[in-house]
Amino acid sequence: MNQEQGIQTVLDEIDRRIKEDIQVDELAALVGYSTDHFRRRFAEIIGVPVMGYITRRRLEHARYDLARGGRIIDIALDYGFETHAGFTRAFKKSFGVPPSVHRLHFSISPPERATVQKLIDRQGGLNMQLQLKEMKPFTIVGYASRHQMPSVNRLSDIPGYWEKINLEYGPALVTLHHTYAKSYHCEVAVCLDIDAEEECFTYMLGIGVDEVDRDIPLRPGTYRHQIPGGLYAVFTTPRVSEEQYVQSIHDGWREILENWFPQSDYEYDSTREEFEFYDERDHGSNPQMDICIPVRKRRG
Repeated sequence: MNQEQGIQTVLDEIDRRIKEDIQVDELAALVGYSTDHFRRRFAEIIGVPVMGYITRRRLEHARYDLARGGRIIDIALDYGFETHAGFTRAFKKSFGVPPSVHRLHFSISPPERATVQKLIDRQGGLNMQLQLKEMKPFTIVGYASRHQMPSVNRLSDIPGYWEKINLEYGPALVTLHHTYAKSYHCEVAVCLDIDAEEECFTYMLGIGVDEVDRDIPLRPGTYRHQIPGGLYAVFTTPRVSEEQYVQSIHDGWREILENWFPQSDYEYDSTREEFEFYDERDHGSNPQMDICIPVRKRRG
């Protein structure tokens, strides 16, 4: 077999034994190379050291298990990480965001077969507009609910909450806009107080409230929350038909988490919250919205 065929055999073997203790000399022997020669050729062809690739591939499989509702600590142990904290550090280093945030936005999809050509070609442009913005803090007022995973495994599961409390979110938001009529017209969806150990979080959907409306009393059942300022990566979804709109938002999150974060110089800032921002662009025949993620430069 040629060198690329040999490396492909190794990639398939890694996937077959992804939860096992894999030794580099075993992989080298599989394709008839000395260990040192195999290390060099693997890094030259794939672009990363073999053990670095194995760790990254384990994490790719682990995030699929996360998307299916597995507990973080159980998944960490399954893939050879001794602690929740160690798994979280490795996950964030690889993908730019912690596993608890990733799971909220990542749709269920198993890892594709790793091939030499895909790994060589892996680039991929961003199908969204991106701006890095220093934002000022702002206030939202809206409805909040506490959710436990895996009963609610990601944000797309949330709409059932509105049915449970017999509240249609459309009319509820219209009422809020009438209440805070002088404020800029926008809606915000945000996840708060994510508890990675207990695997629960608070979801809030509300509207932006400007300084001019700050003294208006809260309506029954609503809450006030301040979105912190700082550096955000703001991704604007492409304009699509109304029928494609929801899918475009899901695709946007996937593109950010699968492609942009792992390749960027930025990582998720866990001291602040990501949010979805909808304004007048959300209305009409070709809607679009912003996904706003708190970021900071990667550390080392």
